[in-house]
Amino acid sequence: MKVLCIEKPGQLELKEFSKPELQPGQAIIKMEMCGICGSDVTAYRGVNPTMKYPINGLGHEGVGVVVEVGENPEGLKVGDRVALEPYVPCLKCHMCAEERWNNCADLHVCGVHKDGMMAEYFLHPTRQCFKIPDDMSFLHAALVEPFTIGLHGATRARVKAGEHVVVFGAGVIGLMASFACINYGATPILVDIIQERLDEAKEMGVPYVFNSKEGNVEDYLKEVTNGKLPEAMIDCTGAPAILGKMHDYVCHGGRIALIGWPHDPVLINTVRLMQKEIDVVPSRNSNKKFPEAIQLIHDGKLPVDALTTRTCKLDEVETVIQDMIKNPANYLKVVVEI
Repeated sequence: MKVLCIEKPGQLELKEFSKPELQPGQAIIKMEMCGICGSDVTAYRGVNPTMKYPINGLGHEGVGVVVEVGENPEGLKVGDRVALEPYVPCLKCHMCAEERWNNCADLHVCGVHKDGMMAEYFLHPTRQCFKIPDDMSFLHAALVEPFTIGLHGATRARVKAGEHVVVFGAGVIGLMASFACINYGATPILVDIIQERLDEAKEMGVPYVFNSKEGNVEDYLKEVTNGKLPEAMIDCTGAPAILGKMHDYVCHGGRIALIGWPHDPVLINTVRLMQKEIDVVPSRNSNKKFPEAIQLIHDGKLPVDALTTRTCKLDEVETVIQDMIKNPANYLKVVVEI
């Protein structure tokens, strides 16, 4: 079988491997599609702080069909169409005991710490294979995993109906977080520096967008919220310039969830955070969000087609990633056909 491996930064290689053998508690999936995540791009660039090289198989946004499976409590059977949750926990640590599997003390993420999903066949725990409806396309299902990231971020920020939420970063995850807020009854305010992405977001239904190159973010947020500032913030950039001023972007008692990974440690103003009693929480991966994301996408609550820029083949991935690096404004989600 063909597997797209990442040997080191800047080097992808399509290799031949034997098909995996079935293991207890696992299923063999014939992979159909896998999205290219921003973390795949940063792994290729060599600036992903979590990446382990080399990895046999890039990618963690995979969907496919079960072709082999033993007895399992999930009721998974051959022929089931599934989306794969890529965060594989140890099931032994204190976080796993609390069912916070995304925050496992020995977590292995597919395509980051262990073999990834850009492969013709993939061995995966049955407990992390989620059935998708027969009338959901694999292309739509390939956006389930990134949508769970936005849903988890909104949950970590404790987003409530009727609130305003400022979301930084109009890439795929920022858009996912914005639509998570909309589905939770809140009003997102999306901030970025790439006008093309903001225009696309507006066309998709994000009610407020703002280019931070064109004015003062805090002033705009006060204008939208009648002087109060948003109750919550979700950062999807990890940018020091944003994190260093995050206390200015939410009201007293506000809540901030951090999805974006900074490349280096960031200095934050703890004095202002304390003065305003702002809650700041990291948001790592997602937890128990796959069924919710599948249902919302199936119900048409996410503009999947507008979010998907193009598809490509396994042997085109490196060329596409190189162009994504050169022309980021031209891309949202790219999905690989396997």
